[in-house]
Amino acid sequence: MKLKLKKLIRLKDLPKGSLFLHEGTLALKTEYTTKGSPDAYIVGSGEYYWGGSDDREVRDETVVVQVKVKNK
Repeated sequence: MKLKLKKLIRLKDLPKGSLFLHEGTLALKTEYTTKGSPDAYIVGSGEYYWGGSDDREVRDETVVVQVKVKNK
């Protein structure tokens, strides 16, 4: 299995269920929202992903790298 870096995209525009990288952290955007903002969790620890901010609106605008999983 390989991880393939796809494109730069704002977190709020990333499709639901997508993996993404931000500053070396691999996370998953879920289909769920809290107060209109998408929920995302860090792969490996299960912690809520804040992206270095405590403001949901700022986090939603964070540019991340969309990641695809490819089978060999």
